[in-house]
Amino acid sequence: MRRDRRENERCLRPLRRIAPLLWLRAGARGRRIDTLPEQGWAVADTYGLLTDLDRAAEFCAAVEGTQGLKIAYVVTDDDRRFQSVARRLPAEVEPIRLYEAYLSNFRFSMGR
Repeated sequence: MRRDRRENERCLRPLRRIAPLLWLRAGARGRRIDTLPEQGWAVADTYGLLTDLDRAAEFCAAVEGTQGLKIAYVVTDDDRRFQSVARRLPAEVEPIRLYEAYLSNFRFSMGR
């Protein structure tokens, strides 16, 4: 289930606002992911971000190939799909779910 451009734009603003927090939680080292990745996922030095669950296999492979990665943020409201991705991640990578509804509410509560 790929996101359309409108859905990506809807989540973009709140992601920009919390990007520093995600980076800090992952150790505040290396590159920071500041925008929604066009391919549905991105991997930085210490964390990764998955926004398109249909690309989970590619994301998990990239996470596995990145030494020093500590956290994988997965954007979804679906518990089963989150668990499915979490099971595919290496044991040393902590999966953290970011609720799409939270990102939408964050945008709304910020008045934008």
